[in-house]
Amino acid sequence: MKLTKNIFLAISLLTLAGCAEDEFSRELQNYGEKPGDGKAVFNIATDASPIGIITRADGEEAKAPIAELQWLVADKNGKILDHYYGRVNDQNNQISIEGLPYGDYSLLCLATLNEAEGISFSNPEYVEDQWMVNEKGSEPVDGIYCYKKVPFTLGAEGINSEVILEHIAAKVSVDIEMQNISQWRHVKKVSVTFNEGIPASLNAGGTYSGSNGVKSYNIYDPSGSFTFTTFPSDQPVSGYVEIESSRDKGDDFTQRYDFSDLVLEAGKIAHLNLEYRHPEQESGLLYVAKDEQWRFDIGTMLLPDEPREVFYNNNERWFYTDEPLQVYMCNDGKMGVRYYSPFSLKDIRVKACFNKVSPEWVDLAVIEEVNPFEEAFFTLPITQHDCVFDGESGRKVKIPAIPDLTPGDVSLKFEWDKEDPFMKKISEIKLHWFIRFCAFGADEGHAYWRHMDPVLCRHAAACAYNMTYLFSSQEFLDELQKWDGKLIHCGQIVVLDNIIAGIKRHGGLNMGKVEGSFVVGLGGGHTFGMADWCYWNFYPDRTPVGGNPHNTARDTMFHEFGHCLGYGHDGNMTYGDAWTVLCSRALCELGWAGKLPVGNYTDVAKLTE
Repeated sequence: MKLTKNIFLAISLLTLAGCAEDEFSRELQNYGEKPGDGKAVFNIATDASPIGIITRADGEEAKAPIAELQWLVADKNGKILDHYYGRVNDQNNQISIEGLPYGDYSLLCLATLNEAEGISFSNPEYVEDQWMVNEKGSEPVDGIYCYKKVPFTLGAEGINSEVILEHIAAKVSVDIEMQNISQWRHVKKVSVTFNEGIPASLNAGGTYSGSNGVKSYNIYDPSGSFTFTTFPSDQPVSGYVEIESSRDKGDDFTQRYDFSDLVLEAGKIAHLNLEYRHPEQESGLLYVAKDEQWRFDIGTMLLPDEPREVFYNNNERWFYTDEPLQVYMCNDGKMGVRYYSPFSLKDIRVKACFNKVSPEWVDLAVIEEVNPFEEAFFTLPITQHDCVFDGESGRKVKIPAIPDLTPGDVSLKFEWDKEDPFMKKISEIKLHWFIRFCAFGADEGHAYWRHMDPVLCRHAAACAYNMTYLFSSQEFLDELQKWDGKLIHCGQIVVLDNIIAGIKRHGGLNMGKVEGSFVVGLGGGHTFGMADWCYWNFYPDRTPVGGNPHNTARDTMFHEFGHCLGYGHDGNMTYGDAWTVLCSRALCELGWAGKLPVGNYTDVAKLTE
């Protein structure tokens, strides 16, 4: 009896297995010709449409990487299959499918190239169903998206194929033409409204459905790039742009700019070109706001890669120790600014007198902040159109356009934040020394002269400021007085008034670099050279407060300047514990008290870290 039950059980299991196999075979026939174990590998990339291009910090362009990759597989009837047979790699650039029956299918890929907000992904059953839905109501689907429908036939040989996804969004760029570039600071908001609806969702098969409006969509960006993306439309759209602005001395206002026949095509950029209107657009004032500096031709001097033909050029790199800020007219009609300082300077105001047109001084430019060692060249509105300026008398002064403006056409004067710590110290310098940087015999095989480098030139500038501040200070005169009768040259006592007079009539320094086993400085007349480590270590903060101020770097600095004053080695105006000691002590005391223009090595060094 037990044997009979086992026989019936075995027959029943075989019958059930046969039924299950028949049902499984029928199900496979819905997907393909026969079951198989072929493998399909799809390598995913995006195309090079401008919509998918990003700009890196170094200014170069690159394709945006895929942030998120959605994918589906549909059978030949358009039915979406389950996902159990495939996976995406960690880089979102490869889809691997295994265990799918042989047959004809379509791979549906949807990639997000940036952080997507306000969209959702549904689970479509067929290719006609919604897949990605814009849930932001009156806002467009602002983001970078790529899609591709790829038919494929899977067989025993498998598939390894490259898939280039195409951009499905259209980009809109609002390009604003500004008569006076500095009026960009007035723009506070830029918004776009479409009169017609645009698609609200992408279907799995690549078509669009639904309708969304775009109303007062704010696209303002401090970078000045006013763009957004939207699903494309099969019909041109119309609408308007609203720009909210401010006046120099008034309230905010809004201007409306209508447009029509705007074509929104997938993967393309549609441009809206607007001519900005502002009640003060005829103003000739150049206003450089701190957060708008990127719009102007502003650079930095003495960066590590600056070539020698620039920092050795007397027309390019020079300054006076009591005038670190230079504002001047260039031969090409631009206004140039150079600032030889490791610190920023705020609130620079420039006035001009257009000599051939009006005798009145007018407000020409306001620069909210000049950066350390900045060099800038500004195109003035007066070279492009007739301008109205605020005059010193309080009246408006109209000046006709001067497209070929020359330095002889205009006189300049300028001022700055009078409370600036660095410039307040500079104002105490009584020595008008001309400073430049020189190679001397570095290219002629000289035994000791070597080439300066741009960063060393910055330290040399700090050295010049500190020396002239020192020699202008009462602290130096007091210390010098203690040495009356003790300073000797060629066997004669040096008269202190002669030292002071020599310093005052000294015109400046040609600063260079020296290198040698036993020679760390060279000087005489206007020639002044030190080893690089002397330029680094003359700062007072390189010696602890209260320590011995007479280190080798400062000894070299004042030894060489002793030669510049005309003193030789016969006496203690170069060698010995006299002139170099008193100068080193006075310099450090000023530095430790926070009085020097550039008191710390890090004030300069930090700029290139």
